[in-house]
Amino acid sequence: MKKNILLLISILWGVGTFSQSKTELGLMLGTSYYHGDINSSQIFYSPSPALGLLIKYNLSDHLTSTLKSTYGQLKGDDADFTDIQNQVRAASFSTSYFDASMIIEFNFLPYNSSGYIKKNKKRFSPFMFAGVGVNYLFNSRGFENPVTIPFGLGIKYNIFERLTVGIEWSYTKTFDDQIDGVVNIQDEINTPIIHNDDWYSFCNIYFTYKIFRDKIDCPTYDD
Repeated sequence: MKKNILLLISILWGVGTFSQSKTELGLMLGTSYYHGDINSSQIFYSPSPALGLLIKYNLSDHLTSTLKSTYGQLKGDDADFTDIQNQVRAASFSTSYFDASMIIEFNFLPYNSSGYIKKNKKRFSPFMFAGVGVNYLFNSRGFENPVTIPFGLGIKYNIFERLTVGIEWSYTKTFDDQIDGVVNIQDEINTPIIHNDDWYSFCNIYFTYKIFRDKIDCPTYDD
């Protein structure tokens, strides 16, 4: 398992060796939490520390492709809720997870992360993103039903010449209903496929650094 994680991280970081003038490397720090049968509606329920690495490749002022790897923890306990179903079931779980995803960001405003801060007029933008990924649960589930669909919103600001800070809030849809160890009651006729699957969320602050400046960043070429 450790070899698989190291391989995924190596791939993410290795991509950064190409087209460095458009590539940013970064670190994410934040919290993750779970939505599922135990917690059906509470936001930021039982949050746990999470961290990750990311590589951004700026396709244009409005589009950015991003590779991410995240490590965090998910947990839940029926005892935290007063609903009769939770009280009767009395289930609980705790598991660590590793998530890797490829997403596309759309910047609502023209954005550029390289340039002298006094001359860069495109250094702030809110954005939305969506993509596809895989995860590994450090419990008996392992790589079972590993496909995920992450999506979310964020804002970013180029605070120095090549340093950017951003805030993101994402939800990740899984195709696994047993992350929390709770199996939904179902029969042969009414078998849930999508709407009962478990989810998790990651809220973070991140910092990225652009490896090399674009040639147009030189003051000689700026108006």
